[in-house]
Amino acid sequence: MYLHFRFLSLVAFVGAGASIVAATGSSSTCDALCLEVVQNGSSWEIDQHASRDFSFYATPSNFSFDLSPGSLITVEPVTQLLNYSIPSGLSMSRIIYTTNDLNGTTLPTSAYILWPYTPLTTSGHKDQGYPMVAWAHGTSGVLRGCAPSNYRNLQYHFMTPFLLALQGMVVVAPDYAGLGVDTLPNGQKIGHPWLSGPAQANDLANAAIAARKAFPDLLTADGPFVAMGHSQGGGATWAFAEKQVKEPISGYKGTVAIAPTTRTFDHLKDAFSNITEPWAQVIIAGQPKLISAVTAAFPSYNYSGLTPVSYDRWFNVLKPLDGCLPTDSLAFTNVTVDELAVPNWYDAPEVQEYAKLAENGRKKFKGPLLIVSGEADIVVPLDTVESAVDDTCKMLKDEHWNESLELVTYSAMDHFPSIQASQMKWLPWIKDQLTGAPPPRPGCFKSAVTGIRTNDTVQTATPNFLEGWASAEENEITRLLAYNPLTGL
Repeated sequence: MYLHFRFLSLVAFVGAGASIVAATGSSSTCDALCLEVVQNGSSWEIDQHASRDFSFYATPSNFSFDLSPGSLITVEPVTQLLNYSIPSGLSMSRIIYTTNDLNGTTLPTSAYILWPYTPLTTSGHKDQGYPMVAWAHGTSGVLRGCAPSNYRNLQYHFMTPFLLALQGMVVVAPDYAGLGVDTLPNGQKIGHPWLSGPAQANDLANAAIAARKAFPDLLTADGPFVAMGHSQGGGATWAFAEKQVKEPISGYKGTVAIAPTTRTFDHLKDAFSNITEPWAQVIIAGQPKLISAVTAAFPSYNYSGLTPVSYDRWFNVLKPLDGCLPTDSLAFTNVTVDELAVPNWYDAPEVQEYAKLAENGRKKFKGPLLIVSGEADIVVPLDTVESAVDDTCKMLKDEHWNESLELVTYSAMDHFPSIQASQMKWLPWIKDQLTGAPPPRPGCFKSAVTGIRTNDTVQTATPNFLEGWASAEENEITRLLAYNPLTGL
């Protein structure tokens, strides 16, 4: 069974419309047509980057493993925006700072800071600086080129970062370890631990700390902030709320997690019993990225779960192109389920340990915590979110946590549409927390929102790179990728 069931149409498009811009390795499994599709997809993807010069992301010589997490290494006070699609009135900075991985090792990584035209008015604004949202993005890919700070529209455009900044909030957004900055001074590669909520929570927390150090006059040490994320980033922010229990950051006011990942490996195992279901195909198709993530945390694992076919596609097709979405999807064109990963690879000791370390949910957290889920989400299905919420709520009740957890579901909404459909909930919720409104009352609460005319709406299935930067023909690739099971978590 082929997971990439819409790529015949995609082949027709990219084969006819774009030029080959990069050479892949010597692949033994991806023939000439396959390579052309992947390389042309990469050409389209590169056009979404603000710059092809990645010198900003080179690890500075002043990096040291002895630096504490949240240390500031490099500041770009003003990022030139001519090649970005950022709305007028907003401005941007970038930083390189230190974070810590699942093993506690200090690593360099990058983040962007999106500045509003004027700040949202908060109580005590003069003393507390600008209100901030620490934003955690969903999957962009797992290699160097996948840093949202180098995408023209910062990956999520008006769905989140542009909207938040236009509403007067500073957006501090990590790229995550291994994205952007991917090499240590000694040449050792930094892997990206994909779908590890606690690891990305570290990146998020340390970005907020470093941003305050970079701009202390605008982001004070105790200024109000909320954490918010989607998909992979939703898992990160849920883990961030858990991190606040033992490692609190001053000024924290709450967390929003939209379509949060929780127990990814349990979800993967369930998928093999439901292999014809769309949600199952999504997570099964993501196995090479998960295998890469385990290797990032445990280098001795060394991609052991890859089959010869997927190993060839990963190292001889995807990596030479430094590919992200959609290139990493195209790289596995015509690869069958049996060829994606070694059977039961997830039973290896390193994988089991990674699964435990990477999990979020079902732990004590610092709230308030707002969780949003689309009832038609095939990337992070509602039942996986609701199960984690129910288990966490039972703990909250049994252990008498004085915290608030709210789950709101949205009828007929898929993975990315749930962000937009729920805006009337999370945007005023965030403003309330930042402006000193009374916090939500303790306890667990569930509600469902039923939309009108949901059969007539457009369900975008990707982060949907800003249309103004693409021709009608290029937009067709986005439409076709709506049917791609690898569309990002």
